[in-house]
Amino acid sequence: MWPEGSPAGFWIRAAALVVDGLVLQAAFLPFQLLIVYPTLLAGGILQPPDPARVIAVNAGYSVVAFLVYVGYVVWMHGKWGQTLGKVATGVKVVKASGAPVGYGRSFGRWLATLLSVVTLGIGFLMAGLRSDKRALHDLVAGTRVMKVRRSWLDGRPSGFWMRYAALSLDMYVLALPVALFGILAAVAMPLMAVGGKLPPSAAAAVGLTVALFLVAFMVAYSVWMHGKWGQTLGKMALGMKVIRMDGSPLGYGGAFIRWMASVLSVVVLMIGYIMAGLRSDKRALHDLLAGTRVTYIR
Repeated sequence: MWPEGSPAGFWIRAAALVVDGLVLQAAFLPFQLLIVYPTLLAGGILQPPDPARVIAVNAGYSVVAFLVYVGYVVWMHGKWGQTLGKVATGVKVVKASGAPVGYGRSFGRWLATLLSVVTLGIGFLMAGLRSDKRALHDLVAGTRVMKVRRSWLDGRPSGFWMRYAALSLDMYVLALPVALFGILAAVAMPLMAVGGKLPPSAAAAVGLTVALFLVAFMVAYSVWMHGKWGQTLGKMALGMKVIRMDGSPLGYGGAFIRWMASVLSVVVLMIGYIMAGLRSDKRALHDLLAGTRVTYIR
């Protein structure tokens, strides 16, 4: 729960950016499937595409994607002060005075984000370092990003797409420690080499260790976060929480049972997850088995 109008910092804004990336990927997918890929394969599937055609198609796609992205950001901020990612995370862009930004300032703010990019991302990091949580482009454009309550969602069940967005955010969170462990494994492999070659048994041991670490880390993360807070970091960002059907906290035991049930949602060809988008109460198969539900808390 957070106070209305408090400044939104770096991590919640990063989460909004990830959600916007998912939205744009979904919007671009039909364009890719119906235009880009057929154009690249116009010479035949078995023949390598003409290099000039690849360059032309990729350049054209990049221009279209860039214009769509800019139009999306400027229009959404100008009309509502929020992109869909910011709606999902409960944050809003306003003038420093609190007034709506409008289209002109929205476009100016987008231009200012280029400064935050060319400064090696330091302009974005400023949102996590300053007490008012304003990034470089906010200072240049005279804007701020504030947290807003979504009273129309309080207590309502969270459906498939928001849960998918939360899972995607969690994957970004888990990517860093997993990548670091993978680097350590890659460093260890040459040290295990004999005569310049890595024995098959050593390679298998490294691969099995990495796989077991990945599984153990993901299970521990899910069970601990859900057991202690009822939320992973992805769910925190989107204002969602897992609770029992009577509204009580999940606890570590309930969190572990729910994770075990989620395995079943996977092995039935993900239908267990899709159920969250089909049922009126938005409960997935593992929610039904564990006696839980996912609800909005802000």
